[in-house]
Amino acid sequence: MRFASANPRGLYLAGVALLFLALPVAMFWRPGLFFFIEDDWAILSQMVGHPFWQYLLTPDGEVWMPLSRAVSYGLVSAFGENYDRLLLLNCLAAGLLAFLYYLFLRRHFRPLTALVLGLFYGGAAALTSLTQVAFYINALLCYIFFLLALLLTHRYLETSSRASLGGVALCVGMSLLSWNFTILAVWSLPLYIAILGGKEKRRQFLAVIAAVALPFLLFSWGYFTFAGFTAAASHNQGIVAGLPGPAYLLHWLFAACLSPFIYLFWGHYHFPVRAYMLGGAALVVSLELIRRWGEPREKRLGLWALSLNALPFFLVSLARYQRGLNQAFAPRYAVYTLMGTLILLGLAWGIWQRRMLLRPAVRLAPLGLLAVMVAGQLAGLPPWEKLYSGMSRASRDFYRGLENPGSPTRAAGERVPPQFWYPERLRLTWDQMVSIRRFLGVSPAENKPPDI
Repeated sequence: MRFASANPRGLYLAGVALLFLALPVAMFWRPGLFFFIEDDWAILSQMVGHPFWQYLLTPDGEVWMPLSRAVSYGLVSAFGENYDRLLLLNCLAAGLLAFLYYLFLRRHFRPLTALVLGLFYGGAAALTSLTQVAFYINALLCYIFFLLALLLTHRYLETSSRASLGGVALCVGMSLLSWNFTILAVWSLPLYIAILGGKEKRRQFLAVIAAVALPFLLFSWGYFTFAGFTAAASHNQGIVAGLPGPAYLLHWLFAACLSPFIYLFWGHYHFPVRAYMLGGAALVVSLELIRRWGEPREKRLGLWALSLNALPFFLVSLARYQRGLNQAFAPRYAVYTLMGTLILLGLAWGIWQRRMLLRPAVRLAPLGLLAVMVAGQLAGLPPWEKLYSGMSRASRDFYRGLENPGSPTRAAGERVPPQFWYPERLRLTWDQMVSIRRFLGVSPAENKPPDI
């Protein structure tokens, strides 16, 4: 089941790369429709409210992400209030993410299967949560660096190249500094060597453990030095007070296993009943096909895909399960878990076609399933656009009225009406909004260097 030797020619690969970059732009970029909302305002208030280095090192809830904060500061300084350009960069980053995922799929699937799965991933409606809110460039960077580390891990498995090993360590560090979701996910990299490489790759396994452990320990030191335990416990005050109960296990199970399979059939987190039914059935059937008829390498890849999805939620669910089970279905998490889910689906697809070799009509069933999946993604887009565009209109109207001479005078400490941000997470005041307006309104040439 190895197809890595069938490397595409350079011109073909360049064409495929352009296709992947264009897909999220075509599906998710809506010039003039969106504006700063939700977490955008939180990070903007910190940009104008702190000196640059303090802003860089300040945690956002339980997350410490100095690298993506630096990127966000640079982008906002460059583009100011031109939100469309910020979202265009997010869409291009989503295209790069999907292309890297496609390159990984080519190591394990036939070229056409890899292309179909990769394009579905690049057009998955869950990506709207990252491409229509500029703040989430952090998650896109985190996932991009993680996939780069995974590709380099595969290369190291085949070549034992020291350069690849060094690249793994670098990309792991960059992923952790961009967003902390992959704190435990990075340990799926040595598991990739252990599960797919076998006993004869023990030296490579230990080397990748070291390559992951070094940036992991450096990040842990930075986190507890600059963010501290208070940040880690921001959403769960008793995070280490005792053993979590059944609610934690249920959150972990839904987030790692069920949620991504449901997202295959509906792109918005308000799922219809049929999405639950189809997602649950696809999960059970895929696992059973792999268990019963999969070849040894297919079973090993399936086992690794399950670990890929499961690992991050041992920690994420611990931090978030007290906020409700709906957190397990957050679309920004599904962008990650769809990677492992599509691997499982691709394996099941291949096994089904192999077993149904003499039944042409039955072999076409996966194509019907793919059509249902694509229809679910397209149907999931309008609810996202309605939600974000409504908040964006309120945000833009408020923003444009800040320097309107006819606007009523407000007290400096009076809070802003919460139509487009989270009042429980941020006490946004009128004077902060005016400072943000001035920060965004000047041209890039007039922007002052950050106060260090």
